Amino acid sequence: MAEAVILACEMIEDEVRLALEAAAPEDSPVLIWVESGLHDRPERLQVALQGLIDLLDEGAASHTVATLPSVRPGRGPASERREEVAVEPVREVLLALGFCGKGLQGLVSKNLTLVFPRVDDCVSLLLNHGCAREEIPRDTRSYYLTQGWFRHNSSVSQAFGEWIERYGAERAAKLRQAMFTGYERVSLIDTQAYDVADCVDQSQAYADELNLEHAIVPGSVQLLERLFKGERDSEIVAVPPGEAIGFLHLFAAEEA
Repeated sequence: MAEAVILACEMIEDEVRLALEAAAPEDSPVLIWVESGLHDRPERLQVALQGLIDLLDEGAASHTVATLPSVRPGRGPASERREEVAVEPVREVLLALGFCGKGLQGLVSKNLTLVFPRVDDCVSLLLNHGCAREEIPRDTRSYYLTQGWFRHNSSVSQAFGEWIERYGAERAAKLRQAMFTGYERVSLIDTQAYDVADCVDQSQAYADELNLEHAIVPGSVQLLERLFKGERDSEIVAVPPGEAIGFLHLFAAEEA
């Protein structure tokens, strides 16, 4: 039986691959990519993740290979990028994403341990430099981006395109401006998983369109790397079989 399988959001593909390379596990886990668009509706993300876990549970219980739906990371409709991935029976499911608007809430496995980083979402995941969740240097006035935002489907850019078709360019621009009320800057996270020079012009242009400041802020994949190495500490939560993931798991370190 293999040790683990990774369920990861395609939006952080660069960071997941870098962390996995750095972690260099003895047996490289199978990667199942979850489409980025599911983050717009946490309840849909939760249903999709639970469906994957259920399939893995069945495989573990019957000692058979499970066939899981995945996507090929990239742009375009997820329906055109779907593929199936065979997964040998495993002991753990590594959830390479944040709590993401209760997307992890209620997830449960009958036979497997569910392991995930103790962060609110993927932005906090990439801003963590080795600190506790409560100390992550996140600015509420910043709208954060990574190269993945440009390389994969973004809900904001998709919505803007739909608004242009429905309302016209002028009204769509006003709607987008209203969406960003309260933000002061666009911050590109340098996670070291890509060369910021490859997308800084796009990031700057996006900030200019919104009349916001632009900044490049340091990021890290250390939390993902520790997750893939099998480390378990105050910032890596391991939920045993039969126990559902709950909101209180985000405060595990404080309760210890």
